[in-house]
Amino acid sequence: MKGSAEIMNVRTRTAAAVLTLAVVAGLGATSCSKSRWCERDLGDVHVADSYCERGTPGYEWEPDHDKPKYKKKSKKH
Repeated sequence: MKGSAEIMNVRTRTAAAVLTLAVVAGLGATSCSKSRWCERDLGDVHVADSYCERGTPGYEWEPDHDKPKYKKKSKKH
């Protein structure tokens, strides 16, 4: 039975390492880009980043480059 306990210990360590890497990668991905925000798909309403960080359905990250920084003025002749 000692072999079974060792296998379980290795599995537990491996699972903990994978979980840690996933959390660190997620934090790194969200902290690197400050030019994005979380929006609710319905109506494109800005919401707290926590909705997108949790992967809540109906919410998505919007990058800064999707929207124009200024509106074009129409020329009247």
